[in-house]
Amino acid sequence: MMRRIFSVLLMIFMLMSISCKKDKKTETVVEEVSDNGIVNYNITDSKSEVKFSDNSTQEIYTQYLKIKGALVNSDHKTVQIESKKLETIVGNNKQLQATSKLISLTKDIKKQRDFFVTLTDEIENLVSKSIIVSGEVYKQFCPMAFEGEGGYWLSDSKEIRNPYFGTKMLKCGNVKEVLKAK
Repeated sequence: MMRRIFSVLLMIFMLMSISCKKDKKTETVVEEVSDNGIVNYNITDSKSEVKFSDNSTQEIYTQYLKIKGALVNSDHKTVQIESKKLETIVGNNKQLQATSKLISLTKDIKKQRDFFVTLTDEIENLVSKSIIVSGEVYKQFCPMAFEGEGGYWLSDSKEIRNPYFGTKMLKCGNVKEVLKAK
C-alpha cells in the first residue's frame, strides 16, 4: 500500500516538474523589496505598456493587473483592496462588479484565485472588444492550476508570473495568445 502511494506521489511530482520546467533555464526571478520588507515577485524584466482607445478599459485593465500582481505575491489583503477599487470603476458591467465584490469579500487566497478565473474571462471579453492603440496583452496559461484543469490570466509581460500558485510555481505557464494593435 505504501509503495503504491509513493509511486503515485512520484508520478505527480514528475508531471509537475516536467510541465513547468521549460522557462526555468532562461529566466531569473527579479525581486523587489519594499521599505516595509515585503517582497514583490511580480516584477519582470520587461513590460508592455498597453494603451487602449478608451480610458475606461485602460483603467479597468490596469486595476486587473494590480489584482493579478497581488495574487502572484499571495497577498490576500491587497487582493481585497484592489478588487474593491475595481468594483467601483467598472461602471454598469454587472458581472465585473459582482466578481470584483466576491473577491473583495473573501480573505481566503484560494477562493480569491477561484474567482479570478471568472474575472479574467470578463476582462478578456472587455479587452477583446476594445481597440488596442499600442502595446500587447499576453494571454497566459498554467496547465497545473485547478488540479490539472488549467487556468488562464492576462499579463503585461511575456514573462510568466503565475497568479494561481504564487511563489510555489511562479514561472509555471506559457503565453497562449498575444492581443495587440491591428
